[in-house]
Amino acid sequence: MKKILLSLWVLLLSIPAFTQLLSWTPAFPTDASPTFEITMDATKGNKALDFYTPTTDVYVHIGVITNLSPDSNAWRYVRPGNFNSPVPALNATYVGSFPVQKWKFTITGGIRNFFGVPAGETIQKIGILFRNGAGVKVQRNALDGSNMYIPINNGVVQTSFSSPLMQPTYSPIPEPIVRSVGSSISLTGNASVSSNLRLLFNGVPVATQAASTTISASPTITAAGLQTVQLEATNGITVNQNFNFFVPAPTDVQPLPAGVKQGINYEADQTAATLVLYAPNKTRVSVIG
Repeated sequence: MKKILLSLWVLLLSIPAFTQLLSWTPAFPTDASPTFEITMDATKGNKALDFYTPTTDVYVHIGVITNLSPDSNAWRYVRPGNFNSPVPALNATYVGSFPVQKWKFTITGGIRNFFGVPAGETIQKIGILFRNGAGVKVQRNALDGSNMYIPINNGVVQTSFSSPLMQPTYSPIPEPIVRSVGSSISLTGNASVSSNLRLLFNGVPVATQAASTTISASPTITAAGLQTVQLEATNGITVNQNFNFFVPAPTDVQPLPAGVKQGINYEADQTAATLVLYAPNKTRVSVIG
């Protein structure tokens, strides 16, 4: 019994803290940030590099979106190198330890200098992918398989959410949120400079903070349907960042009709059918047809 309890204790200690697909330091990088670290968690996103070996065979494909980019796919100043072969200068460092699978890439000497972007051209975002040396395993966003992006601060107040965890899509969206009516959601918003902050939930202020760089709240969900979260920061100008998530209506639980069994049950006249689905440990099922 002691061995079993000890093993369970060690297992619980080894469970990693929740992280998102991409994280970076500093949180609001500028084009002159002297050191910029980007960390990728391969257990998130499409998980293409989850438990990938050898861990030394991971590289970044990286460029920037500027004011001269016509769309999100128009990366500029992409670092040279063949996408389908190792590029030593773009090698990422493995910083994981089982079961955590993380790689880090560091830019030094300033982002503008690293990419060679001329003065007068505004860097808006970094576009990045992590791949293996052959370019056949590529870590991306999970929802749409899109590239990953990091916003670059250009001197005005900028905002971000650290709770819930966000996906690094071109316009950031939260990781899937599963909530029910009556539950709460933990929200934490951040600003790049000291600002007057507000958090609104479905249009109603749930927290205010003067002259601060962070704000938190845990509002309760009172009704089913589309939920809207808004972070507002004012420092000379007012900027807003929003996201939505959906809360389904409570499940209507009723006894099975007499005589039905698992699978599709057709009525005698073949004009209607009853679907009986056995789905243990599931709280929600969608039927498309």
